[in-house]
Amino acid sequence: MKLQRIVSITILAGLTLLSPPAGAQVKSALDVAEAHLEAWRLTEAQAAGERLLSENSQSPKILDFNAQVMFYLGRYEDSLRYLEQALARDSANERRQALRLLTQRTLDTVKKLKRFESAHFTVYLDDERDGILLPHIVDALEKTYQAIGQELGYFPSAKVRVEIAPDAAAFNAISTLSLRDIEETGAVGICKFNKIMTISPRALVHGYRWLDSLSHEYLHYAIVALSDNKAPIWLHEGLARFYETRWRRANAQGSAHDYLTPANETLLAQALEKNKFVGFKNMEPSLIHLETPEEVQLAYAEAASAIDFMIRSRGAAGIRQLLSELRDKPVPQAVEKVAGTSFENFEAQWKAFLKAKGLKEIEGTRVRRLRVKKSESEDSEAVELKEIQSVVARNRTHLGDQLLGRGRTTAAVQEYRRALNASPHSTVILNKLARALMAMRRYDEALPYLEKARSLDPDNPGTYVTLGQIYHTAKNAVAARAALEEAIHINPFNPAIYRLLQDTYNALGEPELAKRARATLEKLLTPR
Repeated sequence: MKLQRIVSITILAGLTLLSPPAGAQVKSALDVAEAHLEAWRLTEAQAAGERLLSENSQSPKILDFNAQVMFYLGRYEDSLRYLEQALARDSANERRQALRLLTQRTLDTVKKLKRFESAHFTVYLDDERDGILLPHIVDALEKTYQAIGQELGYFPSAKVRVEIAPDAAAFNAISTLSLRDIEETGAVGICKFNKIMTISPRALVHGYRWLDSLSHEYLHYAIVALSDNKAPIWLHEGLARFYETRWRRANAQGSAHDYLTPANETLLAQALEKNKFVGFKNMEPSLIHLETPEEVQLAYAEAASAIDFMIRSRGAAGIRQLLSELRDKPVPQAVEKVAGTSFENFEAQWKAFLKAKGLKEIEGTRVRRLRVKKSESEDSEAVELKEIQSVVARNRTHLGDQLLGRGRTTAAVQEYRRALNASPHSTVILNKLARALMAMRRYDEALPYLEKARSLDPDNPGTYVTLGQIYHTAKNAVAARAALEEAIHINPFNPAIYRLLQDTYNALGEPELAKRARATLEKLLTPR
């Protein structure tokens, strides 16, 4: 989620470089230095900070600036050193104390992670618990680097820093995002402080689209560079959401319209019918300030559809031009320059574009809420049961679970069917019914329930695992592979995925991938 716009004089809410400058000349030089940091031009910012420090090594304000530069460079120990010097001269400065706390917490968290390097990224993660993520992270990010580079013309020269937090506490420590931000607004990643930060999918009950999230945050990184960090939030989030699946198309997966999930199409259709949009202005300064998951997802859908409209009318070249124009023009003027009309007319044309799409409300679909695990052993089945809104359906599903546990599969199927009658759009019940039918080898009967579950909620990992099982049993290796690899994109910590993939890859003549799947399975089954 997503980028909170960062200016060089902001680290935490309102954190600014204090203490008066020694003189007008120092202030002018510091203004220039701050402009470099604001745009994340770290080479220039570091050089400017070193010059300022050589001229006035006692200024807390200049020490603060150098601390921020070091923090943005990932040199947390150096950042702390400058902050200690500044605090020694002005220990009562609360904002400086807040920056020191953030830096110390970040250092304490990251020093427990292991560093890995790819061609264009430096990745930090908990190797013992999250090491299986690494090949997928590198694959997705390197594909994103190439795909977005070709689309937007941006190829960063320095390696991009990526930090994968192993749990919610660590994610809060490095990103400042809270448990509420994760569960209520879906903030599982952020591009801030010149780096990408996400939380491990292992920390969430059902996982999440963690690879798309990494790609999404890289888009924010690119937008900062291309616009000198002057792009508005709607443009940031629209571009990031629109392009976040672009990396998948290297494998013939994904499409330009992936942002129109069933839930998002429904939200947009409702907004059009009621003429009740979040609105671009209300997205500032960050989507995490919106109140509900539905508002957040509607904002993403609005912003991404605006990018869809712009690309259809101006092409990717229009996007590149807009980002460039933003470097020295206010947003309305930059949009007018590229779109050839006023910002107000642009908004009106975008809504007309949306209306012409013929968007429909999809019955039964809803915005998925993320849930952080309370413990490593938390029962996902119990969490799923609570997600069933109908009390009657929930009770019948619970009874079905008990019957299935006693080996009474036929009776369980009957209870799941009754539960589905009470709640016909519950992906939880659809999956349970399909799995029970599979246990009876009624695969053809189970498949339509899974297809319906996938259409209602394309982010449910259990649906893809069960589809993979059916296709594996039917010896449809191509379909099994597609379903199981999709499950990895959401919850890669399910051992069943790799048991099936090992056979599937061998059937497809991919022995190296089969060997990798086996190694991953062994890691997951090895007690820690």
